[in-house]
Amino acid sequence: MKFKKVSIIIPTYNESENIKRLIPLLDSILKGYDYEIVVVDDSSPDGTAKVAEKLAEEYPVRVLVRDGKLGLASAILYGFKNANGDVLGVIDADLQHPPQLIRTLVDKIMDGYDIAIASRYVEGGGVEDWSFYRRLVSKGAIMLAKPLTRVKDPMSGYFFLRRSVIDGAHLNPKGYKLLLEILVKGKYEKVAEVPYVFTKRMAGESKLNASEYWEYMRLLVHLYKAKFLRV
Repeated sequence: MKFKKVSIIIPTYNESENIKRLIPLLDSILKGYDYEIVVVDDSSPDGTAKVAEKLAEEYPVRVLVRDGKLGLASAILYGFKNANGDVLGVIDADLQHPPQLIRTLVDKIMDGYDIAIASRYVEGGGVEDWSFYRRLVSKGAIMLAKPLTRVKDPMSGYFFLRRSVIDGAHLNPKGYKLLLEILVKGKYEKVAEVPYVFTKRMAGESKLNASEYWEYMRLLVHLYKAKFLRV
């Protein structure tokens, strides 16, 4: 199957400085591809949406503004639903996901994989300057999800997939992790994990907090029921 367009979703909240760097960088990396960038902004008070709209005068960018801070996973799904591409992907605005990896991820989909995941936990991947506590939390989250999927980094927020993977899937995103729900509920056969190193954010503050951990536990309960009890 020859894919026509790639849609890259960038969920944002107070990322005006980072989005200025990221969008021109994506454009330089994706020369030769038919692509669009869909910025889903949760009414950032720092004017992220206005910055993105200004960039749309020069780059293939669409800006979708939601009314209030409604959550990362739901922002990604909202972007997927409003995207025009038959290859869908997501990248963080904060430049902790290396944009240079996008071509490799997209090419995996073009080569026949259904999902291509940027993974911190395959050989060659890793994290940069994480505290012991954050490493422990990340590893713990993956262990709790292990019965749900064989993927080594189901917590990744950097991935691409064929639109057909989520067509008809009843996704009910909770918190900040959408990939895990897609891996449980989506329609796919072949998954590629591509190593990358998760780096420091360039500007702004992390959105991860205690409430997100609680939402993750709620998500796990929901997915265990969906997978093993068909609820």
